[in-house]
Amino acid sequence: MTPPRLDRRTLWFAMLSLALAGCAGAPPEPRPWAEVATRELQLVLDSIEVQGRRVAITRSATAVAATPVVVYLPGLGQDTEAGQRWAAAWAQAGYTVLTVQPLAADALAWRSALARAAEFRALGEHHYGPGLRAERLAALRQLLPALQAARPALDWRRAALAGYETGAQTALDARADAAWRAVIAISPPAMQAPATGAPALLITSETDHDPLGLLRNPAERLQTLAADGVQLAQLGAVSHAALAGTRAPDGWHAQDQHLVRAARRGPGQGGGAPGGAPGGAPGGGALAPRSGSATEAALTDLGDGLSRSRAFLDAWLRRP
Repeated sequence: MTPPRLDRRTLWFAMLSLALAGCAGAPPEPRPWAEVATRELQLVLDSIEVQGRRVAITRSATAVAATPVVVYLPGLGQDTEAGQRWAAAWAQAGYTVLTVQPLAADALAWRSALARAAEFRALGEHHYGPGLRAERLAALRQLLPALQAARPALDWRRAALAGYETGAQTALDARADAAWRAVIAISPPAMQAPATGAPALLITSETDHDPLGLLRNPAERLQTLAADGVQLAQLGAVSHAALAGTRAPDGWHAQDQHLVRAARRGPGQGGGAPGGAPGGAPGGGALAPRSGSATEAALTDLGDGLSRSRAFLDAWLRRP
């Protein structure tokens, strides 16, 4: 029996179905953060310049003018676009979040001579060391009056300071300053914080490993708990990159998908070489998410930290 002939329209639909089926396994391209923030999360994104530094502002579209304030300090190699997940969560809870990088040297850390020479431990010792630590704290103290003058309608009597990595170190160093009612330190280094001061929340995880090699294990970050008034939010398997709360930059998703497909094809087929050569992972396996910023899948594990940080802010900033 002769099989039936397929007309051109049927053949076209069959080819389209196969093409769609082949793409079904890949996650969709994430939409730009500004679109997600404004259309889905009902946030207002703005920025100003204060003392030559760009300050990103995140607030709810329905918030009143005189909201309490959270000043957020990003970590190494990060600018004011970092930490969107933290800023969004706090803004949705009714706070205005001002994100600012106090030192240009911290923002440019991954372009420094030490970074280009792959001297990452030395880079960490430099940025967490006493010189830049003191300079960063002084810069924050100089910035604060200018921030207050730039946004006088905000309720600065109820203000919190938060930070990640070097920003967390500075947040803990500043907890004794009268300006802050509460402090949030996300993945700080092993350090001694001021013995007394504003209530502080330390956020870390069981897998909060140090990419610079200054710590032997994540538990060393818990030294901060020796100070009075510091409580712990110990998360589960949340990576150090995911704790930054920073979305991967636009375009990284497509690059990662390309590298994963290349790694799966293997050597000799346009894929990565075994042993961790470009395009492959150690042992020739599939690639893990890029470590500079966390993928959206990794950030879904951040939910417990977001909710616990909101509860902490409410406990200390909503009081009369």
